[in-house]
Amino acid sequence: MNTCVPNNRTKPRSSFYTWVSIGTFLIVFAGFARTYYLKILFGAPALPLLLHLHGLIFTLWFALFFIQARLIARHRVDLHRRLGVLGAVLGPLAACVAIAVAFHAARRSYLADPASLTALRSPLALDFGSSLTFALLVAAALYFRRRGDIHKRLMVLASCGLLLPGVGRLLERIPVHFLHAGGLWGLIGFTEITPVVCILYDTVKHRRLHPGFAWGGLALLSSLPVLMVISRTNAWFTFAKWLVSR
Repeated sequence: MNTCVPNNRTKPRSSFYTWVSIGTFLIVFAGFARTYYLKILFGAPALPLLLHLHGLIFTLWFALFFIQARLIARHRVDLHRRLGVLGAVLGPLAACVAIAVAFHAARRSYLADPASLTALRSPLALDFGSSLTFALLVAAALYFRRRGDIHKRLMVLASCGLLLPGVGRLLERIPVHFLHAGGLWGLIGFTEITPVVCILYDTVKHRRLHPGFAWGGLALLSSLPVLMVISRTNAWFTFAKWLVSR
């Protein structure tokens, strides 16, 4: 998602960001195929309106990511900027809906069994925190929209920040013991593979670590471990209990 004015308007640009947009969506699609995208084939139960809205908004985000990458690859900066307005709306909306979904799921479990909050405290913190991290990365990308080199890398990191639930669902369906042995810490590790691969590829290709990937990557990669630590504190448990008991 680069907004720089191209020097050559005939030769398509690198397809790296196109493949990133496809790859990130495929992870989400594979994770939620049974329960959302292909639910009619698997006989999954009907979903409430909020989950349909959640799935639609996040699908639109990845579709927009792909379209924006292709527009830049084809040097259509004018259309890219116009569609960027939609991204500015979808970003915070996606974060808010994701937080709402996490809250309602935790609240249902807590009302059915208050003791379940002990097991839910960390997943709830990860859901809330990763949604906020995504929103902050999108906001930073929009702030640097005139700096295409930074903008596009922050958008990659923002999209990678949405992968935690999809990776979690995907791992649940792979019957290999060591994939589940690490629990939530293992899930965090698998989720962070994608942004690490993107950063390493970009660094090797350009022979330097770009500041957008350096600072944005540090923020993204450190956010999930930090959230795990926060989730184990009494302050977070007290806040989570207050939140879901309203």
